[in-house]
Amino acid sequence: MAENKDQDLLYQPLPQYVSEEKEKLGLQELSCPKDKFVESFLDRQIQNFKPSEKKELKKSYLLLDLPYRQKPTVAKKKTTLNSKEKKAKKVYDIPPEHQKYPLYIPLHNLWLQYIKDLLQVTPTSNLTMLQKKMLKADLHGALVTVCKSRCPSYVGLTGIILQERKHVFKIITKDDKLKTVPKANSVFSVEFEGLRAKIYGNHFCLRSARRANKKFKLPMTNQTIDL
Repeated sequence: MAENKDQDLLYQPLPQYVSEEKEKLGLQELSCPKDKFVESFLDRQIQNFKPSEKKELKKSYLLLDLPYRQKPTVAKKKTTLNSKEKKAKKVYDIPPEHQKYPLYIPLHNLWLQYIKDLLQVTPTSNLTMLQKKMLKADLHGALVTVCKSRCPSYVGLTGIILQERKHVFKIITKDDKLKTVPKANSVFSVEFEGLRAKIYGNHFCLRSARRANKKFKLPMTNQTIDL
């Protein structure tokens, strides 16, 4: 209703005295469409403008009787899943048919090559530097043994680490059983290159990606890893 009233005011005829004196005022009726008049008016007023500027002005003028239409915003397409959606879709769950120890022996062999290239152990290697590297090493594929645990049934458990989470290791054993072993209050043993590393789970409760970027200060007051 308000818009119609504004349009009526906009297009009201000129006052009577203006109509009577239009010749003196130099007014005349439009003999062309409104948009053509605007273009010719711009040509007269912006003679010193560059051609590109003239083109831009002609393209962007706005007639008063055409309401401004805002372009609809298009929602961005979601490309990633959040943690709740991943959990609902069971992204990280290992299906029963894939819980077979022989399937992951090649993964363990790759890990052995990876840790060999990472540590580059020699008879003169500095144990402190080896500890720093081992603290940041990726353990997916490592063959570990649970040395100590608050739960006695976990002690002596040996298997390949398939998944490392913030608080647990998921280990596949030789009898094709997938075990979830908590890091807290547990000590794990890893053997490689003639060395045995002991991992103290209480001070290892980090996601692998964060652990790789964390700066550890050695020697540490709390036991984290022994070689």
